[in-house]
Amino acid sequence: MFRIVLGSLLVIVTMIAVPSVEKALFYLPLVFALSVSLPNLDKLKTSRSLGILLTLGQSYLVFLGLAIVIYFFDEWLIAISSEEITEYEGIIMITIGGYLAALLLFYFNSFLFKISDFKFSFLAITVCYILVVSIMLIFSKNAYLQFGVEKFPSFLISWCIFMSLAFSISLNKDIFLSFTKFKQD
Repeated sequence: MFRIVLGSLLVIVTMIAVPSVEKALFYLPLVFALSVSLPNLDKLKTSRSLGILLTLGQSYLVFLGLAIVIYFFDEWLIAISSEEITEYEGIIMITIGGYLAALLLFYFNSFLFKISDFKFSFLAITVCYILVVSIMLIFSKNAYLQFGVEKFPSFLISWCIFMSLAFSISLNKDIFLSFTKFKQD
């Protein structure tokens, strides 16, 4: 079970160690890629070094792609509406974008990692993503965990922690199910 939570712990320790959030955001794709690939080296379909490099490249591409899509979607929403984007539109935009980024990263990682059950993986990613959104909404009264465009760094850090957990759960399905005692027949 330690192997499953190791990636999330790596993200948390890195975020604590990095002195500023702006620097952490630049390294977030790197931290995410390493938190998924290092604990699961034996699940790679390629050589270890190539697998880590490809995971890293995919992570940066998806994070960059998400940022570009959200930027243009934000501009498009402003262009078609007569007012500024409301907080709720920002929440919806980030929520959908974060979920699509998780699914896209998982799709790319399915070419690099041995994944035994795609339905289980989809369920793990969905549940962990619901946790991200729920935590951000529950703690929205606190300034450091508000949900919305203005608190995007907190969302990204939470996203990395829980998506790292989701990917590790999906890659180590048997260990997770034996620990939770929900073995399938």
